[in-house]
Amino acid sequence: MAHLVEHLEQYLGTIAVGWSKDADGHPQHAQVIRLVDGPIEGVTSYSTLGLSRYPLAVPGKASVRMELLIMVRSGHFERFVPSILQQLVDGVIHQGRAPLRGEVIGPWGPLDPDTGLEAFYFGIPVYQPKAFATCEDPEGPIVISWLMPLYPAEAGFVSTHGWPALEDLLAEHDPDLTDWRRPSLPVHTL
Repeated sequence: MAHLVEHLEQYLGTIAVGWSKDADGHPQHAQVIRLVDGPIEGVTSYSTLGLSRYPLAVPGKASVRMELLIMVRSGHFERFVPSILQQLVDGVIHQGRAPLRGEVIGPWGPLDPDTGLEAFYFGIPVYQPKAFATCEDPEGPIVISWLMPLYPAEAGFVSTHGWPALEDLLAEHDPDLTDWRRPSLPVHTL
């Protein structure tokens, strides 16, 4: 786990706090950590730490180890991120299957009462250097999956047009995906 901690801190900042129990005090499968003072000014990162202890199935391939990442503007919408990540970890472990690039979870209602974002897209962490996407650990590589928040229409766009079309739209419009107040992509015009 030391390699993973070093990897996360190298690219995301210093671990400020971690949660290993839910709001009721029950132990969780993996910690959620908050990383501050990272390379992206004004952004706080939250990562799982320990999900990679659970090998996850990938259809037709060897199992993978992974951790999940959410990035958000510092001071905005942070209150629910640890519990969201804990819920996602529980779901992934229960399914025993790795969420793949391009998969969407949700919409399941607002991620926070003050935003219209309701879903997450599993993607590669494009705001960091390529080397961040995989942590080379002595027990095998650990994939870092970035959860990009989506509006319901954007999530629907992925299901009808496919994830490459969403990534093309993201590249074209270049929204700040750490800003949970960002405007929705113009998916209704396509």
